[in-house]
Amino acid sequence: MKVIADFPRSTALLGMVCCLSTGTASATGEWTSTLGAQGIYGSYSGALQRDSLTGYGLVFSSDYLERGGFSLGLNHSDVKAQAGVANTKQNALFASGRIHSTPDSLPGRLTWRLDLHAIDNDDATRNSDEVTAIAPQVSYLSFDKRRYFDLGYARSSYQNDLSVNQWTPTLGFGLNDGADWLQLRGWFIDPSNTARAQGKGSTSAVEMKWTHWLGANRAGIDNVKASLVAGERIYAVDGDAGSVANLSDIHRGGASLGAEWKLGKAASLLALIGQDRFRNASLTPVDDYTLNYAYLWLSSRW
Repeated sequence: MKVIADFPRSTALLGMVCCLSTGTASATGEWTSTLGAQGIYGSYSGALQRDSLTGYGLVFSSDYLERGGFSLGLNHSDVKAQAGVANTKQNALFASGRIHSTPDSLPGRLTWRLDLHAIDNDDATRNSDEVTAIAPQVSYLSFDKRRYFDLGYARSSYQNDLSVNQWTPTLGFGLNDGADWLQLRGWFIDPSNTARAQGKGSTSAVEMKWTHWLGANRAGIDNVKASLVAGERIYAVDGDAGSVANLSDIHRGGASLGAEWKLGKAASLLALIGQDRFRNASLTPVDDYTLNYAYLWLSSRW
């Protein structure tokens, strides 16, 4: 789960494989569960305040037949700062519940979901500390799993006179007889206090995610992934990642590439590399910087 300013893209990739995991129960039981561990290392380039970041966490997700399920996640992160600037240590808790329904009038399944976030860190100003967010979402997936739509809302509450409203409409498509999945999401975010949002009364962005499943190959890769963000986001709540970007730096786009390997019948390993761009307009001169990162996610399903 991404949690500190520059983590929004880094750990967002976690959500591709775990936080929303749902599935059909196995023949031996009514519950299907996934437990995963993640790790990330990133290096800042051109940043006036930050040097590097590390993060690690666990996520447990479980589903009961086709009726619903829940996810729980805990993530710890450390940002090493440049000389003269305080380091940041942070813990983030994520909890999500979902219920599925199949109305007779629709050729697919509706999912009603509610996410809760709580963040605690050692920010002396408390501007990014004791953050909470609530995020409901309704989604639709056709029975053939080739058409997807969701509409998400998030309300974030911060100390020192700041709240944030966010809307995220999403479309997903299965292509090439199920060999490809394309997802497009809009981000529309409105902070209540421009003084706490680098002068921004609103931000907007578009995000694209693509997954391609491979056939048999010597490398043993099950699928490859790519993502791209264009536009600006601030204080974003990411439902796919189960995370909150709780610092005021503006995310100005980024990209990532990854591959996933199946390890036997139940385990998988995801490896990603990426780069995100950020701006801190509160500094003089304005601090435009990038985050280059590598990310690993190892999970087991039963």
